[in-house]
Amino acid sequence: MNFFFKYSLICFALYASAHTSYAQEIGEKYEREEKIKQEEFPKPALELINPILKEGKRTRFLKEYEKETYFFEIKTIYKKEKISIKFFKDGSLLDIEILKELNELPEDIQKKITQYFQDRYKKHQLNRIQIQYNREEEYEDGELEIDDDEEYIEEFLEMDLEDLIIKYEIEAEIVNKENERGFFEYLFDSEGEIEQIKKIIKRADDNVLY
Repeated sequence: MNFFFKYSLICFALYASAHTSYAQEIGEKYEREEKIKQEEFPKPALELINPILKEGKRTRFLKEYEKETYFFEIKTIYKKEKISIKFFKDGSLLDIEILKELNELPEDIQKKITQYFQDRYKKHQLNRIQIQYNREEEYEDGELEIDDDEEYIEEFLEMDLEDLIIKYEIEAEIVNKENERGFFEYLFDSEGEIEQIKKIIKRADDNVLY
């Protein structure tokens, strides 16, 4: 094998690897929601969030389909906040989100997120912003400890931010540098650094709002 051919193969492998990694960074989000009756919701989930249901207004019970699986979700207005709580099929808690405007986020997070979109796209419009409250995970004596559902919901109700992991979920319409238009979901960590990008196959506008 001559030097030029070997060099070409190495370059091609590096190019393919880089493009494969980039493609893996952007997943796809297939989503469809339908309203269901409260009786169709898992009982353990209803018992868990009973304090929220008692005070919640305009509460909606939903089934959310994603690819080959589905989740249960409640959307309600609780203490003037538009919140959504998502559950697995068995009624165990997945995550909790509060709908926000960009100017309601911490100032440093606003700047980082705005800069992120300005640097990468010709145009962008942030259609939906949610603060995501995730359960705490920590290692003690070499073992991973995760808060159970009761601890998780209690920490949320008390807004115990020291024991919750904060993330920012944003759905946006963008036009990239090649004039290609698309809808994506972006997940930023508590510092405003990008964690995940998903191409939205079903737009949020087609789903059930608050």
